[in-house]
Formats: sequence, C-alpha cells, structure tokens
Amino acid sequence: MIKQNVSSVIAASLAALVGAAALLLLLRGPAPARADSPHYVASDCTGVSSPCHTTIQDAVNAASPGDEIRVATGTYTGVQTLGGGVQLVYISKTVTIRGGYIAPGFADPPDPDNNPTVLDAEGQGRVIYVASSISPTIEGLWITGGNASNALVSNGRGGGIYSNGAIPIIVNNVITGNIAYTSTSSWGYGGGIYVSSPPGVAVITGNQVLSNVASTSYHAYGGGIYLGGASSAQAVNNVVLSNTASITGGRGYGGGIALSGGNGVTVTGNRVEGNVAQGGPAASFGSGGGGIYCHSSDDATLGDNIVRYNTASVPANGRGGGIGIDRCQRLTVVGNTLQGNVGSAGTTTGGGRGGGLGAYAARDLVINGNRVLSNTAGFYTGWGGGLYLSRNTTFTMTNNIVAANSANYQGGGMAFETGGASEPVTGTLAHNTFAANDRGSGNGRIAIHLNDPYVTLVLTNNLIYSHTYGVYATTGSTATLYNTLFYANSSGDTGGPGIIVNTDPITGQDPLLDAGYHLQAGSPAINAGVDAGVSTDIDGDPRVGPPDVGADEFIATVYLPLVLRNH
Repeated sequence: MIKQNVSSVIAASLAALVGAAALLLLLRGPAPARADSPHYVASDCTGVSSPCHTTIQDAVNAASPGDEIRVATGTYTGVQTLGGGVQLVYISKTVTIRGGYIAPGFADPPDPDNNPTVLDAEGQGRVIYVASSISPTIEGLWITGGNASNALVSNGRGGGIYSNGAIPIIVNNVITGNIAYTSTSSWGYGGGIYVSSPPGVAVITGNQVLSNVASTSYHAYGGGIYLGGASSAQAVNNVVLSNTASITGGRGYGGGIALSGGNGVTVTGNRVEGNVAQGGPAASFGSGGGGIYCHSSDDATLGDNIVRYNTASVPANGRGGGIGIDRCQRLTVVGNTLQGNVGSAGTTTGGGRGGGLGAYAARDLVINGNRVLSNTAGFYTGWGGGLYLSRNTTFTMTNNIVAANSANYQGGGMAFETGGASEPVTGTLAHNTFAANDRGSGNGRIAIHLNDPYVTLVLTNNLIYSHTYGVYATTGSTATLYNTLFYANSSGDTGGPGIIVNTDPITGQDPLLDAGYHLQAGSPAINAGVDAGVSTDIDGDPRVGPPDVGADEFIATVYLPLVLRNH
C-alpha cells in the first residue's frame, strides 16, 4: 500500500512539475510555426530532411528559441571554445535537444536506450554548458567524458552539464564518467550535473547518473548532482549510482546528490546507491552524506528515495552514510529506505556518526515513515548505527522502523551529540519500532542512547526490543516515556544515571513481529497505545480506536466467502 504521507509528497512533486511546464510556456511563449523546425543532426545528412547539420553546435547556432533539435544515434566529439568556455555543446537559446533517433527518417518516438546518442567530450572540457536566462530541455542523450578543470568559465563545476542562472529541464539522459575538477587546491562541484541559481523550477528527472566525480584531489560537493541555491528544484525518479564527491585529499559532501542553499528543493523517488562522499586518505577531515547531503537548504523534502550501500567516508570521519544534514531547517525526510549505508568505513582510524542518517544543527527536522535498516555507523568507532542527531537539532520522529543497525561505540539505533546547554538536542518520538540494533558491542547495542547531557526526549507508543538497554540516559539527559513496549533487552529496558520517567510500560511480552516488522495477530502492541495525534501508520493504514504501539497498525485480514466477494 502506498504511504499517504509519501503520496502527498509525490503529488506535490507532480504539481511542481506541472508548474514548471507552465513556467516554461510563459518563458518560451507560443511555439513559432517554423518551416525549419525540427532541426536534424546526423553524421551523414544524405537523405535527411532540411535543415540537417553534422554537429549539434551547428544546429543550436541555426535554431530559434522554441525549436526542437533531433539528434541521430552515434558518437559526437570535438570540444570548442564558445561563450567563453570550453565544451562540446554551448546552449544559448531555449531549445529542446533530444537524442535517440535513427537517420535518415528521424521517426518518432525516439529510442535512446537502443539508439544511443553519445556526446563525448573526451576529457577535453565540459559536455554541455547552459547559458543563463534560458530554459532548454536536454533529453535522451548519453553525456560522458566531461572534465571542467580547464573549462575557462566556472572551472570545477559541472563536468557533464553546467547551468547557472538558467532553468534547465534534464530528462531521461545517461550521465556517466564525468569529472568536475582535478585541482589539488580548489573545490569541485557536481561531477555529473551542476545547477545553480535557477530563476524558476529546474527539473532533473528520469536520468541515470553513474560513476561521476566532483573532485579527484580536493574538497567537493555532489559527485553525481549538485543543486546550489536552486530553490524549488525537482530531482525526481533518477538513478544515481557509484558517484564520488572527493576521491582523495579532501572533504566530500554528497556522494550522490548534494543540496546547498536555496529553499523548497524536492528530492523524491530516486534510487541512490553505492555512492561515496569521501574516498581516499584524509584522516583529519570529516565528510558527510554518502548518498544525499543537505547543507543550509531550508524547507526541502527528501521523500520516497531508496538510499542504499553509500559511504560518507572510507578512511576518515563521516557523518550520515545514507543522508547527511548540516543546518537545513524544516527539512522533511519521509518514506525513504535507508539500508546498508556506512558512516566511516575505516578499520584503523576514523569515526562514523549516523550510519543511516546524521544531522547537525537541523531545526524542526521531520523524520516520518522511513525504514532505517542494517546501517553501520563506523567499523573503527561509531555513534548511532541508524541515526545520529547533534547540536541544536530539534526533531519529530514518527512511524519509522529502525532495525538491525550497528554502532560499535554508542547507540546502535540512535545516538546524540550536544555542545553543552547552548547546543542541546530536543525531540519527540511517536509510534516507532526499534528492533535488534545490537550488531555491535557494549554501548553500541543500546537502542536509544542519550549519550550526552542536554538531550531531552519525549517518547510515546514506541516498540523497543532485542538490545542490551532499550533507553539509556547519561547524566544531564532526560527521557520521558509513555506506553513503551519493551521486550528482550538483556541488561534492562531502561538504564543510566540520567532521568528516565517510564509511564505505563508494557514488558515481558513478545511483540510478535513478522520479518517486515509488522504486528501479527495476538501481539500485545495491539490497542496498547494512547492517542499521540498520529492518524496513520508507516504503510498509510489508519490508526483506529486505541492505537497500536510501534510503527505498524495491525489490520486484520477478513476473507469473505466467494459468493460475497463476487458481489
């Protein structure tokens, strides 16, 4: 069943896409009735209708705003200096460039999967540069071999696609093997895609962003995609695999996707897998967001993404193996699967904080309906196998499953960091399931570890089983619990010298969870909660009557007789 909260996010994304299309029509005006559109591009124009060009750049130069450029299958090379930069294609007009056609007929629909249109900059410059104040569409192309190190304009930004001050629509492309920067002393941004300061809704959707690098040798943001100051941008339904922000020599942020600045960015429905924020020796540095990184980007939504097997840092300190958050206010993290991510993969050095998610100074953070499974904070030292929330973070956490995560130092499920009384962490947790976050040792096997003073939590209707301690509070921290179901916590349901107020706990009864952490018939969690203002569960099922404890609301399955079902 589709989660209602995720459905609302996707609905909002679709509404934004419709709004983007309307904005494009306003910018472009009505498409002109032109005899010379579409333009065709083929290596051999024999038999092709006019106008036909042998390079994409010739077609762009000849086109008028609103024109379509259809590009035949084949490989297009040859960078040039144009518009002050070095790139294969310089887009200076609001045109549509679409690949996947077969010459000479160029019949619709194009099929870029079987008829690849390859734009290969051969490491000599960027692949595509988008000039400001336009809104082009880039569709169905294979974009590779870009290197923005010697791009002349905005070096080190956007090896595959660069856009600053434009409103691009980037759809259904393969963007692979591009590098933003090889400098040893300057930052790299956006190995695959760089979009900065669009004056409207930029859209990146349906792309495969594979094996791109933001910096080979220094600090970097966004191995795959970088959105800088890109208010209301939409990154929807992309596959973002095996990208690296910084290979070696510096800090890396957002191996797959990085947001920095701008308000209201939406990142939904993406598969973000196998990315690395910081890969090589840089032991004194801290990196973040192996999969997705949010920096000072307020009112953003990260929804319904699959974020798996990403690493924040290979040898050094890393925060947020799956998702890293730094000073993003009112961020909503909803309906994601965070699985198998690692904060720090170093075995002899480096500390990992937050295998699944790590947040710093995130005010009004909403964590709702996520599955945080089998993540590891760090192999050498780790805090917060599932989640790590630190300094000046305020959060609400509802309907999440946090299970089978590992931290070998503190907090297998959750851990925290404060900076004294001036930098506390405060949160409310309702209807969450913490299950078997015991894949560590010692204090790393605690489900919710209030491991610093000035952590204040209120927990209602949570299910916590199979740990050493369910909730452990150090001196100066406070946890207030209502209707918590504890089971199989070997050293105690609660512990520690801090203040824990535990009201109406349910203890000593197996919660009867299935392999997907759903309640089964007869579970003591059924109808054992109090009203916490939560109307649905993690699957979008309604909570009825006295609510169930944990992320799942038990729904009895009624099998009707065949005669009734047929009517």
